[in-house]
Amino acid sequence: MIQIQHEHLERFSKEHYEALKDKLDNFPNNCLYSLEEVLTAKPEKLHEIATWAKNKKTDYQFMITKYTNFTTKKKEYDAYDLAKKLNVNVCPYCNINATYTVIKSNGKKITRPEFDHFYDKDTYPILALSFYNLIPSCHICNSTLKGIEKFSIDTYLNPYSDNFDKVAKFKLKIEDSTFYHAIKGFNLTLESDDKRANKNIESFELETLYQNHKDIVLELIQKEAIYNESYLDELLTQYEGTLFKNKEDLQRLISGGYVTDEEIGKRPLSKLIKDISQEL
Repeated sequence: MIQIQHEHLERFSKEHYEALKDKLDNFPNNCLYSLEEVLTAKPEKLHEIATWAKNKKTDYQFMITKYTNFTTKKKEYDAYDLAKKLNVNVCPYCNINATYTVIKSNGKKITRPEFDHFYDKDTYPILALSFYNLIPSCHICNSTLKGIEKFSIDTYLNPYSDNFDKVAKFKLKIEDSTFYHAIKGFNLTLESDDKRANKNIESFELETLYQNHKDIVLELIQKEAIYNESYLDELLTQYEGTLFKNKEDLQRLISGGYVTDEEIGKRPLSKLIKDISQEL
């Protein structure tokens, strides 16, 4: 649902390779791709490697059996290190659950996102440690929902390369006059004309999950009635430069979520809040 920011990804992937290259000492010489290419491949290249390696999984099973600890407790370069650098605070698949990485000042590791293998490691063990194949995500999306699907950029959106927010929108459909005070008065849908986006919606059960957050939509409807345009202008005139710096700040204060495309990854449910706020 959220596109993961790319600003530092390439550098991180290079660091990832440097940290692991001496440990992957038995990488096959007859591989069509170098170890560096495999570990640092971006989504399009990942798809190319996955297509080539799909029938060669037994040749690369060691990437799982020997180096599986990379994503758990390996001290040299572990999943907490990756998660901290990526700084993804909300699950990019659902935008519902927080995925903060918390490490105490004494080094104790508290929590981090799970790393979903976009190309599952059972089918594509060669990509088990590929940086762009590791999607920081919540437990529900990673284990409960995506665990039953086989993903590929041919059929699904990848948060490292695709922007779900641009091709899918939450829609509010009024059913009856109770919509101002009851959730039964309106329907909430998540719609897209993009086939891959619809596969994401289906596999992650996004429309079903978001029915549990219709109360937030109801609050937005009520706030829209209270905070009309003239009232917003009055608040801006009185408090701009003191309580908030611009109209977007004021809208965030009122809605409880970020309302710009670039910021929806900062807080859970911001995609829903942004779309419905714009529609209202």
